[in-house]
Amino acid sequence: MIKIDTSPITYFSPLDEKAFFEWAQSIPCVVSIDQGYLHIKSKRISQSDLRDLIAIMFRYKMPMAQLQQFCTPQNETWFKSPIMYWHKSVFGRAKR
Repeated sequence: MIKIDTSPITYFSPLDEKAFFEWAQSIPCVVSIDQGYLHIKSKRISQSDLRDLIAIMFRYKMPMAQLQQFCTPQNETWFKSPIMYWHKSVFGRAKR
């Protein structure tokens, strides 16, 4: 099981916090959420699940470098693309 650190998260209202938990729990690869962690069933997740993890982590400003572990030969073309909005947050600056 993979643990994704969710701290720190700033919620702007009780409904914002509720929305985070509902969204996270709706991502199929997320097994549970507790004590500041998303528990992911394995490093092999679908493209859809990875895109949802990218989106929720970007939205709630979570540390995104930990998503690098989900990069595979099957997804690296789009996942590591330097033009994607998450590239710098996940992989650092693009190399020229």
